[in-house]
Amino acid sequence: MNYVEEFNVLIIGSGPAGLFSALTLERMGVEGIAVFDRRRYPAGGLLNDGKLNFDYRIGIDVKELQLERGEATDLIGKVKETFIAFPRCRQVTFLDGNEKITAIERTAREHEVKFIAPEQWHWGTDNGKALVDYLRSLLTGTRFILGAEVLSIEKKGGHFYFVCREKGVLKKYRGRTVVAAPGRSGAYWFRDAARKLGIDVRFGPIDVGIRVELNRKFYDAVTDVVYDPKFIFCTRRHHDRVRTFCTNPGGRVRTENYGEFKLMNGDALSSERTENTNFALINTVALTKPFSDTTEFGQMIARQFHLLGGGKPIVQRVGDFREGRRSSTGTFDSPTLHYDVCRATCAAVPGDITLGLPARIVDNLWESLKTLDKIVPGILHPSTLLYAPEIKFFDTQYPSDRFLETNVEGLFVAGDGAGKSRGIVGAAVSGMIVAQGIVRKGFTGKRKKAPGGTKTAGKS
Repeated sequence: MNYVEEFNVLIIGSGPAGLFSALTLERMGVEGIAVFDRRRYPAGGLLNDGKLNFDYRIGIDVKELQLERGEATDLIGKVKETFIAFPRCRQVTFLDGNEKITAIERTAREHEVKFIAPEQWHWGTDNGKALVDYLRSLLTGTRFILGAEVLSIEKKGGHFYFVCREKGVLKKYRGRTVVAAPGRSGAYWFRDAARKLGIDVRFGPIDVGIRVELNRKFYDAVTDVVYDPKFIFCTRRHHDRVRTFCTNPGGRVRTENYGEFKLMNGDALSSERTENTNFALINTVALTKPFSDTTEFGQMIARQFHLLGGGKPIVQRVGDFREGRRSSTGTFDSPTLHYDVCRATCAAVPGDITLGLPARIVDNLWESLKTLDKIVPGILHPSTLLYAPEIKFFDTQYPSDRFLETNVEGLFVAGDGAGKSRGIVGAAVSGMIVAQGIVRKGFTGKRKKAPGGTKTAGKS
């Protein structure tokens, strides 16, 4: 195995949590920072759509982060300063003096629905790589080790050791502290690694539901006012929480490949619009004894859809769903049934989504859709499409202190994949908190430099 390179801080993941951790560390004068990612560019929100919600009620659990609301607002303000300096990031929801927002909120409240309208900015999927390059350009002293798969993490003698595979070659790195910000795509790998290190792990809730796609004319009255409206329902029958999430006006529906199954998602481009709008409608699910593994529960649902759809997700027209029949290829775009009003932007298998979702979740989603249709008439036009499954895995959680340090000294966690946020802004905030903790707890120092000022350290 190749020699050990030594750093002060080893960061897993180059998404918003990892990058903002590095940015904050550099601004606090810390040297010897390395960011590892198995991809050249991070997966997740920075590359997919790029919506920013500048509101502590969205994507930030102030109790989990042990923040006062004022502290959260201050951190969000710093995140905002960094993002809006990117020239292609534009504001899409304006709050000041917006009487239309008040009107929507009043209508929602009449139907016992909570409506949240945060200040929002957006850069679009087509600008994702440029955004990542911009954030990386702000880091002048951080070493990026990309295309490097971290195979194992060990702690020996007060140091952490990574074994990485880079272009088929194994390399070993050493650091005084670790920031684990693996994102949702790396969450389950890190959970296994965490258990081997003796880190406390617990299961949290997941969100299970559908991706709704409709002709944008039915939703424009809302999205022209609030780009990504947040409607939160408490269902009458089961008293469960359902919410809208990740709305994309003029956007497209797409699939995400997780190997054993595929999940639904949606995004929008800044330079090109479709005739449709899509959003997620998701039901929060928490499990207790005797089976509490929400990860396995969600994956079981996803694998079932993979089987039913022959390797593809399933889509159903509202007109078919309402009548209790499956959608079929022969009538999928039928003008007679008015299904041609909304043309699908994603290739999925026409079928019956109720075959793959638990009955309780189906009940909750349908009740919420009917309520939303009263607030925004037209949502349940027969042509509206229901894609399944959409599942958000934020479920693996790590008990931590005020600065997100785990029970293993020197190992901090941040971002969505560690259960500390839900979204770009929240992930960035958690990364900043970690950086503050690393400095305050003394996990800093000078890194050895090789002759000539290179960033490699001596052999160990």
